[in-house]
Amino acid sequence: MQKFWRILKKILTIASVLAGATLFVIVLTSAIQKQNALVCKSVQIKIDYESGLAFLTETEMTNRLDYLCGGRAVGKTLSRLDFHAIEKEIEKNPFVENAEVYTNQEQAIIVDIIQKRPILRVINNDGVSYYIGEKNERIPLNNIFTVHVAVALGNIVTHADTKRDSTVQAALYNLIQFVRKDEFLNAMIDQVYVNDNGDFDLIPRTGGHVIHFGNPVDSMKEKFERLKIFYKEGLTKIGWNKYKAIDLQFEGQVVCEKQDTTNRI
Repeated sequence: MQKFWRILKKILTIASVLAGATLFVIVLTSAIQKQNALVCKSVQIKIDYESGLAFLTETEMTNRLDYLCGGRAVGKTLSRLDFHAIEKEIEKNPFVENAEVYTNQEQAIIVDIIQKRPILRVINNDGVSYYIGEKNERIPLNNIFTVHVAVALGNIVTHADTKRDSTVQAALYNLIQFVRKDEFLNAMIDQVYVNDNGDFDLIPRTGGHVIHFGNPVDSMKEKFERLKIFYKEGLTKIGWNKYKAIDLQFEGQVVCEKQDTTNRI
């Protein structure tokens, strides 16, 4: 008799486990079906306007999302949308650095966008203008927003193959990156002119003079240190309009050209 009850107990235990497993599968299947049936109730476009950039509009990106969803995103079944593919398509926009597309518990599609950041505007020798970004990439001009950054012009040749622009563009990029890290220089340098021989002239925002910087690769840090010392200890005392040119091409010197004479300091 005891053997019978042991067997019965085992059968009941197994039946209970099977019943529990079956119930779990049913509940899980129902939850998955409900999840797969969820539709988009709203769209939220988040663009990093706090960066000071406004290349993109929320309306533009909402329309782009609708197009990539094959129609108006609101009402689309969420499980049928390939968010990764949508991100990659949005990132093809020349002003988008990064895009993340995801949903929240309120069944909203959220599009989180970081814009590309220009650090220099280039006007090449054909009169074509574009920006250079933080990653040394070209960024086109924008019809609705203009970035106020330093401008480079002069003997700048732009090729369809960006690798052929490496010499001049790399020099401009390195120079501006250096300038941007220095609060004083960043506030001072307004333009860079590329001469026919590849030397750079810098045009400051104040002072009415030109800075003959020379080869942008040679002793960049040391040249800028000399310039800062001269500005802070020289021009602040004798006046910003005293010279029409400041030459940094001579090692260890700042050579200044007055309106009618040249002095070495």
